[in-house]
Amino acid sequence: MTAAAAAPHVPAPVPAAGPDSVESTPVVTTAGTAGGTAAGATGGTAAGTTGSTAAGTSATAAAGTGTGIGAGLYRSVMRQHAKGVAVITAGEDTAPPHGFCATSLTSVSLDPPLVSFTVGLHAASWPAVEAARHVAVHLLTDAQEDTARRFAHGGPAKFGRATRWHRGAHGLPVLDDALASLIVSVVQVMPVGDHALVIGRVVEAALTPAPARPLIHHDGAFAHLAFPSDGP
Repeated sequence: MTAAAAAPHVPAPVPAAGPDSVESTPVVTTAGTAGGTAAGATGGTAAGTTGSTAAGTSATAAAGTGTGIGAGLYRSVMRQHAKGVAVITAGEDTAPPHGFCATSLTSVSLDPPLVSFTVGLHAASWPAVEAARHVAVHLLTDAQEDTARRFAHGGPAKFGRATRWHRGAHGLPVLDDALASLIVSVVQVMPVGDHALVIGRVVEAALTPAPARPLIHHDGAFAHLAFPSDGP
């Protein structure tokens, strides 16, 4: 049955990204950020066409110059791309746990099973990810919106009392109650623009035994899925 994204569960948008607001630079999608895209990618606006930004201003892609579109228009366009919400964690064995909220998670290959995500080169979690041999990937349920907000911001609250987690395979910090979780062996890390693209091989996977729905991010706010069978 076809599912449609309901109105945002919390109408107030997540705070805009800035230094240290969302892991310093967001692969994390929060209000005003262009999450979920390959780092440094430029918009595909045809040369000479004009797009309208959220503020009502317009921007025109430079024809044949390779400069692309303005950051404001790019963010406005990418905010319209609804995405699932994931939390990536790192810190093996006795290393301190690190993590960030991401909407850039992508399935890359079935054979071998590969996924990718991006992380800002100035993000607080970047050094831990750069050094990691393995990371844990968690797909959040719509009941974990508070968890998503904690991991979308810097600070020690990420792994505080409000977050249920344990040490799993390879000593990685693993969140409890996620919709699904993956243990990923890092295969390749490459700088792309102002982010790093991380490609990893899935070595373990688990699904929650209880029925659950994914948390969605769209237009700067978290949203929940609604199905026709849910009724009015």
